[in-house]
Amino acid sequence: MRGLSYIWRMAMRRKAACLLVSLFAMTATVFMLVYPAFMESTRTRLDDAYENIKVNGWILNGESYTKPEIPGETWKDFVSSGYFVDVTACNEFPFRLYPKEKLMAEAGEGADDGKILQTMQFMLQQEKDGRTGFNGTMYAYNRFEACEQLMRIQENITWLHGYDESCITGQEHICIISDEYGYEPGDMVPLLAAPIVEGDELFGIFRMKVIATYHGKITGLNAVMPIAAYEELCTIASTAHQSMGDSREWQFSLDSLLFTIEDNYKLDEIKDYLVEQNLAGSGGLCAAIDDRILKGTVAPIESNLALLEGLYSFFFVMITAIGFFNSFLLARGRKAEYAVMRLLGESRIQITMKALLEQFVLCLFGVILGAVIERNSFDFTICGVILLCYTLGAALAVILTVEANVMDVLRDKE
Repeated sequence: MRGLSYIWRMAMRRKAACLLVSLFAMTATVFMLVYPAFMESTRTRLDDAYENIKVNGWILNGESYTKPEIPGETWKDFVSSGYFVDVTACNEFPFRLYPKEKLMAEAGEGADDGKILQTMQFMLQQEKDGRTGFNGTMYAYNRFEACEQLMRIQENITWLHGYDESCITGQEHICIISDEYGYEPGDMVPLLAAPIVEGDELFGIFRMKVIATYHGKITGLNAVMPIAAYEELCTIASTAHQSMGDSREWQFSLDSLLFTIEDNYKLDEIKDYLVEQNLAGSGGLCAAIDDRILKGTVAPIESNLALLEGLYSFFFVMITAIGFFNSFLLARGRKAEYAVMRLLGESRIQITMKALLEQFVLCLFGVILGAVIERNSFDFTICGVILLCYTLGAALAVILTVEANVMDVLRDKE
């Protein structure tokens, strides 16, 4: 109680200076409690940018402008890596499909599948050199949404009962074709396919189940099948050719692989992954990632956030410095009082502790006022650090002032 009474008497003798200390502590507390909201708002903007801006990428041919030949294993690695979403895999190959009316006219009404296949083989043999011009292009996709052409007309697609867009993700030997060939959902269609293998063409007849049709012809698109079914057909065809002594294989590959980065915060890690996959160098297959919009958006936000965080630490240093100067100026005006106290028998430690306690109480009072004013943002740790920083600065100022020579002070006073 005696200590508090002493502090009160000292404070009353220099009301303006003591009020200034409390007002500064109050203002600093309010500002430092509000300031984190600015940083949090900036972090929220940064998180929103990373979460909402899509970063897309694709595999391209680093040696020429032709379509890349992407091994099927590369696509599987992409899917299993966990780095990417909306991975779109696609391949295309030409096919020959006879219109239903023409094929059935040759095979006879009610012909079974075996008869229809024999008829198609016979019709192909009758054509010049045993070959024919292809009249369609088959696209193999890993999901329906990857086919933009079908997405535009999906309301006009006629589906076989029990099938929908999700079937493209499966392995069933199915296809979606134009109704220009005369086939209907549920029909089995034989088509001649000819993927290029080692610079040459290999022919094979596949039987596919029509699960949907659309009217007319989309530019460059005649049919769509699941890419998993295409992979299985490549394996079956390779086995069949090898059984006939042909060592060539129908390699399962892609000519288009698009992807979207799942977590943009892992962009650098993903680029390292692409380097490990040999997809980041020049020549051969290369992965291209378009992160220009993301970088252009987050760069200034990250710069602002770094500045705000740096200033926040700097403000605590400034509180310490201001605590030093406030206390130094206040204690400097009391040198005569300290000299008299020394003559009355008080030690330097006692005088220092009383002066420091005065500054601590004044700062504590201001911090409490600031915390009450900004109670919605109250943080005990921040208030404690403010009090600690100011007290440290004040302690250094008081120590330097109280250690003044008593006789010099009294001589100056005279």
